[in-house]
Amino acid sequence: MSPRAREGATPEDGNGTEASAADPSTGAARPADLAGPTEVEVGELAAELQRVLLVSSRILRSQTASEDVSVPQFSVLAFLQRAGESTPGALADFEHVSPPVMTRTLGRLEGAGLVHRTAHPGDGRQVRVTLTAAGEQVVLAGRERRDAWLRSRIEAAAPAEREALREAARVMRGILIPPRE
Repeated sequence: MSPRAREGATPEDGNGTEASAADPSTGAARPADLAGPTEVEVGELAAELQRVLLVSSRILRSQTASEDVSVPQFSVLAFLQRAGESTPGALADFEHVSPPVMTRTLGRLEGAGLVHRTAHPGDGRQVRVTLTAAGEQVVLAGRERRDAWLRSRIEAAAPAEREALREAARVMRGILIPPRE
């Protein structure tokens, strides 16, 4: 296979011209460079994007942890900061952990003075979990560490790389994040 074909270019047909693909809307032949990506190309790009997004997400999350709060604990605190309050069951569902695991996590956070658990006013069997002022400060500090780390990485990039990142963010937002209704 020629290097051009390996890179995704359409191989030449027997007449020395590039092969054409049919335009699905009209059925007319169109130049090969206008043909859509192959299923293999799309699959490879999807796999690479998935790897990059997962690893970058893990790295960003790790920047929020500190000596006092692990990444999963920070996630609980950040959820409470956004939601205002929650129940242990809702937190366990959000974090995809079992209720006993969440109970232990909340016990550690409460012991550190970062969350407060109280009886639910409408249902004595339920518990409400809220963030304390100290917990709020941990969330703000963790976000600042994460943001500072990311800013430093972007600042270290060449101007052309920063522009490519800006364009990639625009494209990814348009493709991956559905518009809000």
